[in-house]
Amino acid sequence: MSSQASSSKSSKIDRKTKVLRAARKLFFKKGYRATTIDKVAKQAGYSKRTVYLDFKNKDELFITVCGEGLKVLLKDLKKIPLHGIAMEESIIRFLDVYIQFSQKHPELFRMIFSEATPESIANCSEELRAEIEELEKACLGTVVRWAKKAIKEKQIPPVDPWEIAGMTVGSATGIILLSMGGSQTVFTQKDLESLVKQTIWMIWTGLHMAQTRTDK
Repeated sequence: MSSQASSSKSSKIDRKTKVLRAARKLFFKKGYRATTIDKVAKQAGYSKRTVYLDFKNKDELFITVCGEGLKVLLKDLKKIPLHGIAMEESIIRFLDVYIQFSQKHPELFRMIFSEATPESIANCSEELRAEIEELEKACLGTVVRWAKKAIKEKQIPPVDPWEIAGMTVGSATGIILLSMGGSQTVFTQKDLESLVKQTIWMIWTGLHMAQTRTDK
């Protein structure tokens, strides 16, 4: 590769990085609706036309930032071992990782699980849509693997492991988002975080009890 081509590639990466950094800052501070391509361009120090060299629209910027968050979450979820620990310990570790992610990266959590929509994803390039789909499946897949293991060991009934994962992640996400929703007049944030663990534990305990009744 010639020095000129190398310099051009480096310049493109640097430009894209600056645009993403600016977009991330604005999405965190103002949210999806209040952020525009014009504001991102101004924040990054480029023209609006320059932003379009790397991103086709605002949705691509937004979903790319969401993808960064999913990669961080997935990295932490992958640290939880599948074998060598009991099902209960797997669930506890998952909830710890999930809650900690929401605490360390509240803006990303809100963007991924509240503001991102099927419409915004559909408005992205095919390559980015495929990447996000794989990241979402991989994150959910960590719970699916534990469910499959629990089914194989006859700790829970042979139900669809993806449905179990959906219930687990959906319930946890809903309560965490509630804890982010401004003033809490009934529950404190600490109470709501405790509710996350209690709710998920009830789901898995109920499944385990159903299997126990079947075995009798």
